[in-house]
This record gives sequence, C-alpha cells and structure tokens, in this order.
Amino acid sequence: MDSHTGPLLLLVQANIAPEHEEALNRWYYHHVPRLLEIPGWLWGRRYVGVKGATKYLALYGVENMDAMVRVMATDPALKDPRAVEERAFFDAIPGKTDVVSNVYEQVSGTHLGHPLLSQDHYLSVVMADCNDPAKEAEWNAWYDHSHVPNLTRVPGYLSGARFRVKTDPRFGTKAMGPKYLALYEWEGAHCLPALAESETMCAEAKAELAEWNAYGAKLAANMAWNVYRPIASHTSFR
Repeated sequence: MDSHTGPLLLLVQANIAPEHEEALNRWYYHHVPRLLEIPGWLWGRRYVGVKGATKYLALYGVENMDAMVRVMATDPALKDPRAVEERAFFDAIPGKTDVVSNVYEQVSGTHLGHPLLSQDHYLSVVMADCNDPAKEAEWNAWYDHSHVPNLTRVPGYLSGARFRVKTDPRFGTKAMGPKYLALYEWEGAHCLPALAESETMCAEAKAELAEWNAYGAKLAANMAWNVYRPIASHTSFR
C-alpha cells in the first residue's frame, strides 16, 4: 500500500435512543470545540446518517500520535484533563449503542485535510476487513489503484481516500476495527439517487459496483456502508 504523511484521523460512530438524542447533540455542541483546545487537535466534523445503520459520525484531524494519546490513552495520567472530563460526560449519556472509536492513518488517495474533509460535503463511508491474509496485499492494491480512482471519476464524487487502523501501546487493549476505512466526498444530496440507490444508479457507478461485487466484496469481511450529511464543523484556533 502507499503511505501518506500527515495527520491521523479519529472516527467515532454511534447510535442513540430517540429519547436521548437531544442530550447527545447538546453535549456534542460543546464537546468538539473542547477537544480542539488540546494541543495537536486540528479540526472536527460531525455528520448524521442518510443511508445505513449507524446514525451519527464524528471525524477529527489530529497532528500526531502523541496528540492522539492525550485523548485516547487508557491511563488517565497520560490524558489531558479536558479529555478525562469529556469522556465522563459522554459515559453519562444513556441510550448509546454501536459505539465505535477507531484511530486511522491514511494510506492512499486524496490527502486528509488538503482538500479531503476541508469543506462540508456528503460523505460515503465504507469500513471493512480483508478475509484472506494471503490475498490482503493484492486486495489493497486493487482497492488503492483501481477501485478508489474509478469511483472518484464517477459524476458526483469529489474525492476518495483510504485509511488503516493505527494502534499504540498507550491505547491499552482497546479493540479497533474494521481495519480499513474508505471515505468518499460527494457533491450533495442530489447525488443520492445516482450514487446510492440501485434503481436509479448511474451507469458509471453501476459499473464500479459490479467490479466490487465480482472481486472486492468476495475478500471483504465485517463490511459497513453509511452515507452521511454534514451537520457541524470546527477548527482549532491554535
């Protein structure tokens, strides 16, 4: 796989019971700016689902692993006090399910932050593992050099990039996954029929979906696909 230098990405997904949704969103309104007070935390974006099983998504650009550890470490002594407080507030909100928090490094595609995720766009999010270690390198090469470039040429797509889980001993035994993440920015809501609905999908998207089904999907495990619209964005003023 290719390697990219640049910030790390923290992905957080969750569902929430309807009666607690207002509390979650009220907390998030203050939570993202609070994290961006921590050195090395660059920006944060929130999304709500329009297709798929997981309703809420938050993405954060983080300068390096030391900065990530200030929030994600299991040892409170390694964490920024603001992160400790924010985690306690989050844990106190009832009704959360399907919570995922993964740290990723970019491996190919449009560079994170320049311009990927630098503006408010609809976002297609694909997460998966490879089910055959012997074919993982081949699968990744196809994904990086054929599938993602082909999709980004489909009308309505703006960018595409792939990421791989990045671990650190300071995270303790926290499990993260799926291992691979693909992010694709779309122009907007008007793209949903042509890019996300089988009955109205455009010819170019159908052709690449056929390629995925013929090869990529056969080597994919634990796959999840969601489409999100942006609801909030914040940038650090440091």
